[in-house]
Amino acid sequence: MKHNNKGHHWSGVAVAIALALGVQGCNDNSSTAKTEVVKDNAYYRALAEGMVQKMTQDERLGLLVGPGYVFANGAFVTNLDALNNLKGDVPGSVGYINGVYNAESGLDIAASKLADGAAGVRIAPTREGESGTFHGTAFPVGTLLASTWDADLVKRVGAAIGNEIKEYGLDVWLAPGMNIQRDPLNGRSFEYFSEDPLVSGVMGAAEVAGAQAQGVGTTIKHFIANNAETSRSIVDNIISPRAIREIYLRGFQYAEEHANPWAVMTAMNKVNGTYTGQWADLNTRVLRDEWGFEGFVMSDWWSGDGHYADMINSGNDLIEPGGPALPYGYGDALTGLQEAYAAGSLSADTITQGAVRILTQVLKMPSNQGYVATNAPDLASHAILSRQAASDGMVLLKNHQASLPLAGGSKVASFGITQINTLKGGAGSGDVNAAYTVNVADGLAKQFSLDTGLADFYRTFFEQNKTSSDFGGISTVVSCPEPALSQSEIAAYAASNDVAVITLGRISAQGQDRQNAKGDYLLSDVEQSLIDNVSTAFHGLGKKVVVVLNTGGVMDTSAWQDKVDAILLAYMPGQEAGHAVADLLSGVVNPSGKLTQTFPASYQDVPSSAGFPGTDTDGDGKVDTHYYNEGIYVGYRYYATFGKGVNYPFGHGLSYTQFDYKNTAIQSNTLASAGGKVTLTTTVYNSGSVSGREVAQVYVAAPAGTLGKPAIELKAFAKTKLLPAGASETLSFEIPASWLASFDNANNEWIIEPGTYKLYVAPSSEVAAIAPQSFTVSSKLVVSKTTPGALALPAGVTEASFETQY
Repeated sequence: MKHNNKGHHWSGVAVAIALALGVQGCNDNSSTAKTEVVKDNAYYRALAEGMVQKMTQDERLGLLVGPGYVFANGAFVTNLDALNNLKGDVPGSVGYINGVYNAESGLDIAASKLADGAAGVRIAPTREGESGTFHGTAFPVGTLLASTWDADLVKRVGAAIGNEIKEYGLDVWLAPGMNIQRDPLNGRSFEYFSEDPLVSGVMGAAEVAGAQAQGVGTTIKHFIANNAETSRSIVDNIISPRAIREIYLRGFQYAEEHANPWAVMTAMNKVNGTYTGQWADLNTRVLRDEWGFEGFVMSDWWSGDGHYADMINSGNDLIEPGGPALPYGYGDALTGLQEAYAAGSLSADTITQGAVRILTQVLKMPSNQGYVATNAPDLASHAILSRQAASDGMVLLKNHQASLPLAGGSKVASFGITQINTLKGGAGSGDVNAAYTVNVADGLAKQFSLDTGLADFYRTFFEQNKTSSDFGGISTVVSCPEPALSQSEIAAYAASNDVAVITLGRISAQGQDRQNAKGDYLLSDVEQSLIDNVSTAFHGLGKKVVVVLNTGGVMDTSAWQDKVDAILLAYMPGQEAGHAVADLLSGVVNPSGKLTQTFPASYQDVPSSAGFPGTDTDGDGKVDTHYYNEGIYVGYRYYATFGKGVNYPFGHGLSYTQFDYKNTAIQSNTLASAGGKVTLTTTVYNSGSVSGREVAQVYVAAPAGTLGKPAIELKAFAKTKLLPAGASETLSFEIPASWLASFDNANNEWIIEPGTYKLYVAPSSEVAAIAPQSFTVSSKLVVSKTTPGALALPAGVTEASFETQY
């Protein structure tokens, strides 16, 4: 087999496609209309099947594994000797799908290049021997994007990232992340969209559709239940089949059905005793047999336990990064597959099947479509889009007595080291090597009269006290302690300024979870003192205090929220962070973001808190088992059902104007069949004085039945256009039977139980004051059947043995 790693731009695949289309003569005067070839998945699958038939068995096996890494000069680098037919490398590619080059068979399939970066493209910003730069646009993190509740905007972000993937010569974007935000301490929550599967599904589908429209692949991940980073490579998550179906799979299913992602990436962890990348129930019986998925399944990096044939047999087609699993000491992946084939534990048909699935998608990719990358994506327009997405997704949590927006020309005293050390995103594979990050101080200085002496104090302190650490060779984490200011110093700033802005930051990272401790989920003593002293000084002079939260996720607000006048949740807003914060504080942009995760009154109120991130059951000092004790009662489903008060509810977000909902009505109910749905409309009026946008959310309360159900569940949502004061818009919603159904594990079916359902159209999940609409289901409706016994708990484990009996 010839590697041919210095090839030309155009591959033999392009020639094969041209031959498959046939040659039309220039003087074809026949009356018969030419048949236009539809290049759909079936078209590429047919090409792939023909090519795979021409491959040797080693070439087929080569498609199922990446080239792997070797350790050289203190770092992991791609094993180029095992990389087949790479045509034009891209420094910073995180992995590859092997190609095939064989002069005898005529096959010339280029290797595919994979890129990390959940908030944008993560590649090397510079290249040896080249003077230019190759920066990716750092877009807001997934949670902030979802907080826009604007699928069209998120699709545009996906398209921009897809464009950068393509123009930088890459083929696959290893995103979006779609895991459920089950617990606020999950260190990787910033990459994910929501605690709710509908929001996750809609936003994931939007990003996939946007990126793949550019002709590059995406991988929805991590399939499934990567809901903690502690021991993520070994932990066994014990989850009831109903919770798996209703909470942890449902968003993936939505994205698969609505956007047809080219790939799915399995998680590192186990679920119910089996690694996800080795679980046929998940990768074959559910994903393919039930949902009809047509792409390929790939593993996360070095996941599983080294039983590589089990991965392929389960329906996990591609093993990444290939080679030996260096961190864990497992053997070489290709060798393992070759030995399994020789021993008869991996069949020729299974190998062929995986190769066809991978090649079907690979043929669509730029490297095999003859595309010549420009290395010049439109970074300027993407920066504008990043700023818009950030400002549209930031959530105004509190605005006492209309403290915001700040008046033009306000003198601002800006406190907090994070105004200088502003966090565009989290650490790890989701990081982006952007050209710049606009910090909060610089953003405020553009729109307000910033106290330069105070800003210079923080800048000097940062330069003198910052530290940098390397995060696994894929990102750099810059840290700096919060400086202490005396009461007299703060009093002087209060006397000479109109308003205080305090920016607090929290870094989050792949591979490590957060802690319910001071300086993380809780304020540090210095931060608490800062809020106390600033609030005392400014309030004593009748002046306002605003807090900006530059954080990857939820943090405690109970200890300090009553001491400040306004709270803006900025999350991690990407490279235009400071500009977007200033846009919101000034009123240039009216806040329209809403929470896709709940801010509980205390961490102890989180239903998973007692067991997170799992337990050490074998006494080796490592977490190895994690019981998902709350079942389907994740996030707002729990708080609403069991009457737990929260600080800020799911769906909450304030505006500088007011909205009224009128004429809410159910238009139709066709739930007599599995394909039925409920449709409804509501009219949203801007009854305030400035233009704004509103997110209307539809919650359904199901009647009592044989299955326990949450008090309410989100079933639809829509966001208005920008409504001028006095204007209105009528929004339409559809709730299909598939999303109204609950999972009956005992009978392996999705069902809608009979009775009267209440429907609330509301600005948040707090629906007590909303007059409901009602519709009736006359008899039990079986929406769909599922694979008997799939996704079962381990032998001897029952739901009652670990789920909390509320």
